[in-house]
Amino acid sequence: MLHQRDVYPRVSPLALGLVLLAHGAVVAMISIWRGERVEMPVLTPPLMVEVLKSSPPEVKPADITPPKPKPVAHREQPTRVPVVPVLATTPIDQQPAVYEVKPVPPQPLPPIQTQPAPPQSPAPVAAQAAPAMPTAPRFDADYLDNPKPVYPPISRLEREQGKVLLRVHVDAGGAADKVEMQAGSGFERLDKAAIAAVSRWRFVPARQGSEPVAAWVVVPIVFSLKD
Repeated sequence: MLHQRDVYPRVSPLALGLVLLAHGAVVAMISIWRGERVEMPVLTPPLMVEVLKSSPPEVKPADITPPKPKPVAHREQPTRVPVVPVLATTPIDQQPAVYEVKPVPPQPLPPIQTQPAPPQSPAPVAAQAAPAMPTAPRFDADYLDNPKPVYPPISRLEREQGKVLLRVHVDAGGAADKVEMQAGSGFERLDKAAIAAVSRWRFVPARQGSEPVAAWVVVPIVFSLKD
C-alpha cells in the first residue's frame, strides 16, 4: 500500500514562493500592456504542510518467561556400608594318618561243654473255666403283677412320706424267704407297710448260667402323698 507522501513529492517553501512571484509578474505585465491598473497581490507566507508517515502500532513482545521449576524433594541417599574384603584362605590339604595294621593270628577257642537236656515236664493241665457270676433277682417284670404297698390312712392324715430300702433274699423258686430293713423312712407305720407288701411278692430268681439260684436283692419302696 502506497503512502500519501510517496504520491505527492515534497515542495520546498522557497520554490513555492518563486513560482507565485513569477505568476504575479506575468499577470502585472499583461495588465500594463492592456492599460489596466493592476493591484499587486499581497503575498502571504506560504503554508508549510508536512505529511508524516503513519507509524505502525507498537507491538508488545510476548511474555516468554519460563515457569519457575518446582522444588525437588531432597532424597536421602542410603548410607553405603563399606564392604570389607574377605581374604580367601587356601585350605590346607589334610591327609589322613596312615596306620599300619598287622594281622593277629586267631587264638584257639576252648572246647564247648554240652549239658544234657533237662527232662521234659508233662503238659500243663488245662485251667478250668471260671464259674459264671449269677444274675440278680428281678421284681419289676410285668407278668409278676406285684401289688403296691398299702398307704396307711393315719400316715396320710399325719402327712407322713418317705423312702424305704428293703434287702430281700430270693430263693431259687422266686419267693422272698427273708426280708430285712436296710434303710427306713423315719416312720414306723410306713416301714411295716413296706415289709408286709414285699414279703408277699414274687421274683424272677437269680441264675448262674442256666440254673436258678438263691440271691439277695435291694427293693426300694417310696411313699409319696402326690401319688
